[in-house]
Amino acid sequence: MTTLTLQVENPSILAHLKVVLKSIKGVKVLSSNNSLTPEDTCEEIPNAMTLAAMKEAESGNDAGVVSTDSLESFMASFE
Repeated sequence: MTTLTLQVENPSILAHLKVVLKSIKGVKVLSSNNSLTPEDTCEEIPNAMTLAAMKEAESGNDAGVVSTDSLESFMASFE
């Protein structure tokens, strides 16, 4: 068995989502907690380096293609 945990930001869709999930064969809704606040969740906040990398990727100014065919081609990708 696999467990899936969802965090739904829009509470108005929760009831519909539960109906859809329950209609799938083999899926069972084990619990639902409507009382969690954003402070209760374990949401990770990116650090400065991650934020900079995200901004770089969004701008389209990234490292380009990195070849992993061999160690030599991998190292050459950084030149």
